[in-house]
Amino acid sequence: LKGTAAYADHAMVLGKEDPAVYAFFHEALDFLTHKHPTVDQLLGMNLKCGEVNLQVMGLLDGANTGAYGHPVPTKVRVEPLKGHAILVSGHELKDLEELLKQTEGKGINVYTHGEMLPAHGYPELKKHKHLVGNYGGAWQDQAKEFDAFPGAILMTTNCIQRPHDTYKARIFTSGL
Repeated sequence: LKGTAAYADHAMVLGKEDPAVYAFFHEALDFLTHKHPTVDQLLGMNLKCGEVNLQVMGLLDGANTGAYGHPVPTKVRVEPLKGHAILVSGHELKDLEELLKQTEGKGINVYTHGEMLPAHGYPELKKHKHLVGNYGGAWQDQAKEFDAFPGAILMTTNCIQRPHDTYKARIFTSGL
């Protein structure tokens, strides 16, 4: 439910919404107040959440392709370049776009991390030459990978884990 809500928020930021999705969130949150749901009720709600998640992913796909074009397979650098760097993790492409605009021409290399990797395939984002590569792997490896990253880190979604002291002064969040 939390992930579905995050994706619905990303789609909404880009102008795609469906009132039925918001109605389901109310229904699901109400369901969570039931003291003793049966296994059948739990399964039914879980399956319905999956159906709504597919619906939301369709909204998000339409929002992303509408804003950034249809993604194409793209080779992505995985070796870091020398110089100032910002790492962007999560899956909010609008936040990445805004960061790329703000850092244009400033000598800052921008890297993706985790679920942000597909950003490299979108034509409108590929236009930014300082979007130079991907650093690290999956979101669950962030503690180890963020510790070793030599720059600022922007978390754009709910994927953040408790930051370690070694990098908490250089990690920032945006959005919900």
